[in-house]
Amino acid sequence: MLKQISIKKDAFIGLFGLLTDKYCLLSYDFPNVELDVPVLRAKIYSTDLTGIFCVGNSNGLLIPDVIENDEEKKINDFCKKNNINLWKISTDFNALGNLIACNDSHALISELIPKKNLKDIKDILGVECSFGSVGGHTEVGSCLVVTNKGFLAHADAEDTLEGIREIFGIDGKVGSVNMGFPYVRAGIVANSKNAFVGDETTGIEMNVISDALKID
Repeated sequence: MLKQISIKKDAFIGLFGLLTDKYCLLSYDFPNVELDVPVLRAKIYSTDLTGIFCVGNSNGLLIPDVIENDEEKKINDFCKKNNINLWKISTDFNALGNLIACNDSHALISELIPKKNLKDIKDILGVECSFGSVGGHTEVGSCLVVTNKGFLAHADAEDTLEGIREIFGIDGKVGSVNMGFPYVRAGIVANSKNAFVGDETTGIEMNVISDALKID
């Protein structure tokens, strides 16, 4: 399913949620959507920007150490109930969702993340990891939407698509959201079956997204 939505008239819905093939974390303001995975409504760092502050796949979830104690407990209880690995990372850059792109087989990590965190990331997500950029941009999580079936990348990554394909072992395309915005993760929440995009996303953009992520 591919569907357009907004959050209080904000089309940049990717800032407010994370969707994997096993679970979903959404802000309290995120619209009710039909999903076949467990959903947790939560805040991180006392904000609704759950999509910015966390990153995860079917195996695990990474959260920043700026998370409040009550928020952490709620997320921890959810993860235990659903057999999801959880790890709190300490870095100078708390917007983990902007800095790591992953699916269930690989993670591409921004070089802004200290290499001392590599083992924890690898163990919690249960994937192989690489450090790199997307189209010359260090914010790899902002520039790349990856599922287990396909990926959508920042337009600047056109010349490096083959490298991204080799890293994740899947095909993908460059594209945009919300009438030309290139940092695609900001406007998309997706897993292998579903993709929700900002309601300012054009028909042409939606066709590219559907093709890239192989959404029926």
